[in-house]
Amino acid sequence: MRYSAPMARTPTHPDVEFKRDPDLPGVEARVSRYAERAFRLHTHNEYSIALVESGATTFELHGEPHRGVAGQLVFVDPGAVHACNPDQDSTFAYRLFYIDARWFAEVAAEVFGDAPTRIALAPPVVDDPELFEAWHRLHVAIMEGAEGLEKESALVSNIAATIERYSAEPSAPQGAPAAGQAVAKVRDLLAERVAEKVSLDELAAEAGMSRYHFLRVFQHAAGLPPHAFQAQLRVEIAKQLLAGGEPIARVAAEVGFADQSHFTRVFREFTGATPRQYQASARESA
Repeated sequence: MRYSAPMARTPTHPDVEFKRDPDLPGVEARVSRYAERAFRLHTHNEYSIALVESGATTFELHGEPHRGVAGQLVFVDPGAVHACNPDQDSTFAYRLFYIDARWFAEVAAEVFGDAPTRIALAPPVVDDPELFEAWHRLHVAIMEGAEGLEKESALVSNIAATIERYSAEPSAPQGAPAAGQAVAKVRDLLAERVAEKVSLDELAAEAGMSRYHFLRVFQHAAGLPPHAFQAQLRVEIAKQLLAGGEPIARVAAEVGFADQSHFTRVFREFTGATPRQYQASARESA
């Protein structure tokens, strides 16, 4: 029997609510409910752990289709390209954690006795009522403002259980080491100049490749073309600024968008929420 308990708390907006917990740095929780397509293909720097509460989603990950339904956990590793949208005629409701990779690395070192360079979770969709309930309790604790020790203890225990049950051997790096180093240099450049207009010629020169070769190598390594990767970097910085209370129009300009309407459209494509929705939730949870 699948778990299908109702959300314990009504979101500020009927679609989405976010909470960054000061007791758990590097962790963001959200509740979401969508009846229509909300996301474009994107990646996260963090691990994503979703608890499907109702409805269903079909998504592609690592070139394979997957389907998540009520009562299942969905794991997405850092850097994995995905877009979890509701199935047709389905209202997809879920709770979600974004968890900084450092939490996984630290807990993995405790579990395995050393520090793996990267923990990969597989399969991406699992039926595990016990683990689902454990993550669900933590999510409710975060949204309701439970004591810090309770939340931190639950987070470490849940990560350890997840790693023990579902960690897979990290996949070997693809492509020559030189190509990986070139892509890393371009990523750093885009991060340093996130609000600036950067041409393809500049990026290709930084990588030491032709434009055509660079585009193929970057897409293969990052899972996104350079312009989409840059847009995602801008959205991640914008989230930090919005959570700090900066006006939306100023944030749009600071991260390099030409106008607020463009910023709002791109922000929603990557987060499933408008900047105003995100900021309102962040202020309420502060």
